[in-house]
Amino acid sequence: MDVVAFSALDRDEIVQLELRHAMYATVQRALAMTCIPWQACHAEDRGDGILVVLPPEIPGHLLLDPLANHLSAMLRQWNLYRSDVARLRMRVAVTAGSVRWDEYGVSGRVVIELFRLLEAPSFKEAIDLSGSDLGLLAGERLFEDVVCSGPYVEQERYRAVQVACKETKAVGWLWLSRSGAVAA
Repeated sequence: MDVVAFSALDRDEIVQLELRHAMYATVQRALAMTCIPWQACHAEDRGDGILVVLPPEIPGHLLLDPLANHLSAMLRQWNLYRSDVARLRMRVAVTAGSVRWDEYGVSGRVVIELFRLLEAPSFKEAIDLSGSDLGLLAGERLFEDVVCSGPYVEQERYRAVQVACKETKAVGWLWLSRSGAVAA
């Protein structure tokens, strides 16, 4: 996950630091609301984002509607009285699979897939055009597994988007928050 327009020219280092703190607080609260303890997760800082690896026992359906709705609520609360410069907007990519661990962190196909989803131009364009505070892009396998396993998600809130980033060509499932406008 990362902050949209983190390094925009009108955001100085003070604003960026505030947005980083808000991002971490938002993610930690949203995970707690989704019954995923932050302490059980592995997190790697990305400057303007976070790579979060959840414990394998966490059901995949929690990564879609529940997490998206909780993140959206936290962002709406943060942005309520903030100017555009201090507005926190996030892109979140979610997928599922095994990671490989070493002394530097995690790697593997699922990590590559995750970052290709996150950096996909089609995802960036969709959130920019929507003005939404949150865009969530789910990997195809995770989305299909969750949809096929029961009524866990509002399928109509998601739409398929083509993902083309570096050597990756795939389909992702896009969810956009309904919030977008901020106070003047």
